Amino acid sequence: MRMIAKAALLLLTAAGLYAQQAGGSPEPEAAPGVQPGAVKAPKAAAPILINPASPAARLMLATPDERERALASFPPERQTQIRRQLQWFDSLPRPQQQVQIRRLERFAKLPQAARLRIRQRIQDFNLLPPARKQALRRVLQNLESLAPRQRANRLNSKAFQDRFSPAERAILADLAALLPPM
Repeated sequence: MRMIAKAALLLLTAAGLYAQQAGGSPEPEAAPGVQPGAVKAPKAAAPILINPASPAARLMLATPDERERALASFPPERQTQIRRQLQWFDSLPRPQQQVQIRRLERFAKLPQAARLRIRQRIQDFNLLPPARKQALRRVLQNLESLAPRQRANRLNSKAFQDRFSPAERAILADLAALLPPM
């Protein structure tokens, strides 16, 4: 498992560097109900939209020493943001940390084009109004409890098509690809 984690870390580091060169990537969303700047583990295993290419995501699997060395290369403001995100991850119960790690590993295994599409969908998600973000988060949480075939059926259902815009459906479909299989 440690070897897979290190491989995922290396792949995510490369993806993050690419994202930074291509104009950067948005910050991950805070957990629902968490004020900006506050660090708190979510009460439920709600899917938090952590950009897999963000520096914080790449450092989740690193040792404290590796984290500190990597953080030294960032400006102080950015270090604070990344530390807050890492503190959030560290405060999660072990099973929820494993869910986040599995998402990062799934992201690392995706082809380059799919990783780019996921990063774009996270950016699209971040541009949505807060009420729509909350609605999409709830759907992702529901999709997480389904088997892949059931997820596909839900995403293709008439009720789903009527409830979400084409752009929102694209966000949900692509982000659902990162959800661990049931």
